[in-house]
Amino acid sequence: MARVEVIPTRAEQLALEPSIPARHRLLLAQGAEQWEAGQFFDAHETWEEIWQEERRSIRSFWQGLILLAAGLHHWRGKGNPKGLQIKLASGVERLAPYAPGYAGVDVGAVIADAARLQREAVGLSAEQLIAVPDEGFPPFRWLGAQPLGAEPLLVRRLRPSARLPSRATEGSSGLDLYADLGGEGESMLLTASVALVGTGVAIQPPRGAEAQIRPRSSFSRQGIDTSWGTIDGDYRGELLVGLALRGGHGRERRIRHGERIAQLVVAPVLLCPVVEVDALEASGRGAGGFGSTGR
Repeated sequence: MARVEVIPTRAEQLALEPSIPARHRLLLAQGAEQWEAGQFFDAHETWEEIWQEERRSIRSFWQGLILLAAGLHHWRGKGNPKGLQIKLASGVERLAPYAPGYAGVDVGAVIADAARLQREAVGLSAEQLIAVPDEGFPPFRWLGAQPLGAEPLLVRRLRPSARLPSRATEGSSGLDLYADLGGEGESMLLTASVALVGTGVAIQPPRGAEAQIRPRSSFSRQGIDTSWGTIDGDYRGELLVGLALRGGHGRERRIRHGERIAQLVVAPVLLCPVVEVDALEASGRGAGGFGSTGR
């Protein structure tokens, strides 16, 4: 791997951080899971994809993670004392400018772990390196909890004809959901009664999140009502979208296979306990409800 000559300043790093693509954040999380599982070579390969695509100066951040994963592979997979020392030292050198943290990674803790491993590896033979138990390796370090958006949305295709949810643009908060009506050329007629339209997919939201089905703005303009829905984190059935034609008498509108019919938004949710109390804390509004704050 070529040496990165340009290391961005902290101000440059922070300016570029919000523009890290969603795909790169997902690959970061995927590599972290591989790291946690002791699959250091796989983590190296996963993060290598980011490094190959990222041409800006922050590619040195990804290079640092790659080098650390390579060093641990030299330890666990190859039993190569020299290789692990070189890779860990190089990784720390690349990552140090990104301390205390970057892209949700606790860089300071990662560097400290790498330095400790370097010290512990001094004088160990190849056989001794390979014999170190899995718990001897530090976990991947996040800043607090794993950053929101790093854990992927898992999608299962229930029928071959189904299309996976996708974003119209990289910054879209909603994923487009598509009608799965059996194949090209198939369609269904909307009426004033709500019809459940299948998408052919099931999902597993990230931990601590739910999914919400929301209308498309273009459907609202066309007089198509979309039933809002909450997909609980433990629901594994097919995603169904309720559609009805507003004032449908005398009007016609067909939904065609593969047409975008709704948006899917993944959002955090608090699973707080329910506690019965005798009284609630007083507030300025009190029991004021509908219309209590004026027109």
